[in-house]
Amino acid sequence: MKSFQEKVSHALEKIIKKDYNLFLEHPLWALPQKQEFGDLSSMVALKLASLLKKDPLEIAAGIKISLEKVLSKDVDKIEILRPGFINIFISPKILIKSLNKILKSKDKFFRSQIKRKVLIEFLSANPTGPLSVAHGRQAVVGDAIANVLEFFGNDVKREYYLNDEGRQIERLVDSVLARIKENRGEDVVFPEDGYKGEYVSATASSLSIIKLELDRERLTKAILKEQIDLIKGDLKALGIKFDNWFSQKTLISGKKVEGVIDLLKKKSLIYEKDGALWFSSTKFGDDKDRVIKKADGELTYFASDIAYHKDKIDRKIDKLINLWGPDHHGYIKRVKSAIKALKHDQDILKIIIIQLVTLKTKERMSKRAGTMILLSDLIKDVGPDATRFYYLTRRNSSHLEFDLDLAKEASFNNPLYYIQYVCARIESIFRKIEDVSFNSSFSKFLKDPEELALLRALLQFPYCLEKAYHSQEPVFVIEFLKDLAASFHKFYEKKRVLDDDKKVSQARTNLVGAVRIVFHCGLSLLGIKPVERM
Repeated sequence: MKSFQEKVSHALEKIIKKDYNLFLEHPLWALPQKQEFGDLSSMVALKLASLLKKDPLEIAAGIKISLEKVLSKDVDKIEILRPGFINIFISPKILIKSLNKILKSKDKFFRSQIKRKVLIEFLSANPTGPLSVAHGRQAVVGDAIANVLEFFGNDVKREYYLNDEGRQIERLVDSVLARIKENRGEDVVFPEDGYKGEYVSATASSLSIIKLELDRERLTKAILKEQIDLIKGDLKALGIKFDNWFSQKTLISGKKVEGVIDLLKKKSLIYEKDGALWFSSTKFGDDKDRVIKKADGELTYFASDIAYHKDKIDRKIDKLINLWGPDHHGYIKRVKSAIKALKHDQDILKIIIIQLVTLKTKERMSKRAGTMILLSDLIKDVGPDATRFYYLTRRNSSHLEFDLDLAKEASFNNPLYYIQYVCARIESIFRKIEDVSFNSSFSKFLKDPEELALLRALLQFPYCLEKAYHSQEPVFVIEFLKDLAASFHKFYEKKRVLDDDKKVSQARTNLVGAVRIVFHCGLSLLGIKPVERM
């Protein structure tokens, strides 16, 4: 059905170009909410009517005639509904053909070959302590987006930007030194803006750290390594691995920041005011000009960010994607203005803002980091799969309330349990078959409404993938899996897969095998392992 959906898209695009000399943004079709409206529905007639100031029903009638010429062998019918919807009803023959292709090609049936180099930078929490629950959402969403991008054929690199230079690192070192002295019984005033979590005390108790007390440079390196190892440990627990850990310190020590400032100076985009250096970012759409070097000679974070994004572009990347927290909204214009000033298309960069997370639970969660709940505590409490799943249950722009009690509930109220139960039921069925095999010649015996309804449901996967890919919203995969789970459970309650009729039994084994392929594929994109028993 994927090839059929592509055929519909190409047909509509060609008709619109030939008959109206126009181009409309994809997708040109959608999935109807009710089966009575067909398998695919298109609003192109309404969109064209708005542009051409013509009757949408008249336009739809013309498009219908053209579509019937192309799709006559693939559809049962094409109908028009007011005010101008074009509804397409796919023939069962195409459904069966698509099922057999899935059994043969497995998840390759759904994959695409979009050859782009994509660099996705996400999480990038300061290496001043372990990750919090808030950090976890960026980590999981970023990894799931990267999975979807790779599924579509992109060459994806995951990058973590280490803010390993600056005042926050000095505060961390001062905090550890203060704890070391306290542990010796010395009177010491703890830094007012210091870090107070248990991890600081643990670091200060380490003999390898204590012996470096008088060598601040080596002490700083040792403390940073310990904190980065904590972060990597949390990420490993969630199955997340970065291809590159990019150090801000190397930007500065490698003179890349000064280099980009000199480049902007040559373009007459740097000026001095009040002893500081300013970048003329308003010339490129920013709200105001930005300081890149303070009066005391200290470089701003923005100066490093300009150099960092130049470095990314210099690596010949086709698309840059950054995941930022909600406090970075105001940062978007200034970074894009810098890219434009460097004579690059600012649209090479896409910023995705990930909203905050709160926890909902009847139990008390510990705050071992001082003022925040650690990601490691959450993973231990609900498990890595549930942690990943619930971080992905809302759109990126929506606040997420993580329901811990629901995440641990073993019932159909828990959507992850509901989805995983499908996987367990399928494995239970296949354990009863001595030698599980799929014979596509038997698929034609799928004729019952429940069978075809399940087949139609699983063949909606390509549309879900398209939405997740173009929007960078992994939640669409979850919504699809929930709907497919509902269709499977409904089928399972009404039909026996291992039927007395051997032809029907083999046909249903084919169907259930395809369902398993789709569930395993969808869960893999979310970074979740399908279960075999529950």
